[in-house]
Amino acid sequence: MPFILVETLEWDGKDYNLSIEELQNIVPHIKDEDLLTFSILEIRNERNELVRRLKPLTKTTKKASLNLTSHIIRSHQPPLSLKFSVDEANELNFGRDYKMAILITEHNHKPLFPFELRYGGFGAEEIAKSIGKVEVSLLSVTQPDLQQAVNYLLEASMLYEDGRIEDVRAKLRLSLEALSKIRGKIQPVPGKEDEEFGRRLENLIKGIKGFVEYGGPHLGPAPKPTTDMVFNMIVELVKMLS
Repeated sequence: MPFILVETLEWDGKDYNLSIEELQNIVPHIKDEDLLTFSILEIRNERNELVRRLKPLTKTTKKASLNLTSHIIRSHQPPLSLKFSVDEANELNFGRDYKMAILITEHNHKPLFPFELRYGGFGAEEIAKSIGKVEVSLLSVTQPDLQQAVNYLLEASMLYEDGRIEDVRAKLRLSLEALSKIRGKIQPVPGKEDEEFGRRLENLIKGIKGFVEYGGPHLGPAPKPTTDMVFNMIVELVKMLS
């Protein structure tokens, strides 16, 4: 699981700085110019009013930089931040003293806190509840081969919140197709099942997909219970393969 950080954006005369000192308190080996991969969750103004909640969540990578706006002087480690340009501020609609919540998933392209979810900053735990455990776990998947399947699942999650079950089922089919295409790249644990793994995985994917295949015209809304079941099954399959 990753790290949810909530901090106030500070202006240094050129860029906006989002302090990562809360993360440094737990991971002191993060250094200047290390790479952090994260997704922006939400932005609030100086009155703590919600301005934007970003969905679907998308990952970006930035270098950690010396935080020139920090008022804390530490002898053992310099305070670091993530910098955002004026163009990014205009695009995302934030200014000085706005609060940004981000979900940090990787440090130098390696998973950050792979076995737990950590928080930093006021309100971070509440934000974790609002985005849901499924999205957090999916954003923790770092393998490139699984990203297409993950992206479809994230889109399905957003559509689900809007009650668009038919569209959710379409995204689930696409996610399963993406998994089917990469099955040959997935290496099982060495053992007797090596030769059977690919075939069994393909049969499993086909079996799951059967629950959300087109069934022709039907009365009423698409069957929500099977959609829920398939969504959870694919999420668990992706997590298992990651």
